[in-house]
Amino acid sequence: MKDFEISKTALAPHDRRQFLRGLTGVALTLPLMDELPAAAGKPRIILDPGHGGKDGGSYWYGVKEKDLTLDLAKRVSANLKKAGVPSLLTRSTDVYVELENRAKIANDYEGSIFVSLHFNAHKDRSIRGIESFYYPGSQSGQRLASVMQSELGRRIKTRNRGTKANRLKVLQSTKGPAALVECGFISNRWECDRCSAAWFRQVLSEEITEGIARFL
Repeated sequence: MKDFEISKTALAPHDRRQFLRGLTGVALTLPLMDELPAAAGKPRIILDPGHGGKDGGSYWYGVKEKDLTLDLAKRVSANLKKAGVPSLLTRSTDVYVELENRAKIANDYEGSIFVSLHFNAHKDRSIRGIESFYYPGSQSGQRLASVMQSELGRRIKTRNRGTKANRLKVLQSTKGPAALVECGFISNRWECDRCSAAWFRQVLSEEITEGIARFL
């Protein structure tokens, strides 16, 4: 598997705050990489684009979930790179990766944070909104999911479906802080149209970046 490019050049703290302010209009302090447990140059943030390859995920109105998650993950990674924060994608192309292998990638990097990105669907097409999950009993996972949920939808108003515990395999197998974010229901035509728009995924990526910065 080809890994997504990792930035080796870190910005000064002031530059990082300026970058995040440019994304959100809010000054956020992102910790220095040498203050974090992970070794310098090693991925601190593991981004997991849900599905891929033979597993297309949800499919509605001609839109494949696996394509949306990969695009969103790359946007978040690009944001982090500009802020000098190394990140790694569990997949950078349209390939299938077992859930256990996704978790293993995160577990291979001590001190890393795992964020799995998905788009939701339901037989009731009126349902829409964003929700975040953590593994039951994981305090760090609960805090990560809560921070992510509080940031998502802040700038683009949508239904807040809350933070929930769930025994999802990819969260169960991850040792460090882990959260899974469902960024909208593509079974809802209105929300599918928004999720399919590049500008909307860019704003989502910026809100996810904010959430990561707050957690750090």
